[in-house]
Amino acid sequence: MNRKSKYIILLSLLFVVSSALANVELEIEEDHDDVMRAVQQGLVQPFSSLKAKVSEQLHGRIIRVELEEDDDIWIYELKLIDPNNNIVKVEYDAQTLTILEIKGRGLENIIKVEQ
Repeated sequence: MNRKSKYIILLSLLFVVSSALANVELEIEEDHDDVMRAVQQGLVQPFSSLKAKVSEQLHGRIIRVELEEDDDIWIYELKLIDPNNNIVKVEYDAQTLTILEIKGRGLENIIKVEQ
């Protein structure tokens, strides 16, 4: 795949993500080529899958998303605002969409309990 095609794919991915996020701030701290390789290798799930997982597990609205690599693990770092206007930080493994860490006030209001 040539460099132009990679950038077109990356820009398309970012457009889809930014459209889905609307007023959410998106930050990717890694090199674009590294991100593209990670997506192609299945190391990073698309934002639509992450958004569905967050909706399934947590109450709140995503207001910021960061994607970064840490020790060969891709991590989505999110900031959410809960129904009581508390800010909660959540880290997800970008490949498995498993919660790695969650912190903030009012966690009892943001975590959905299975019935």
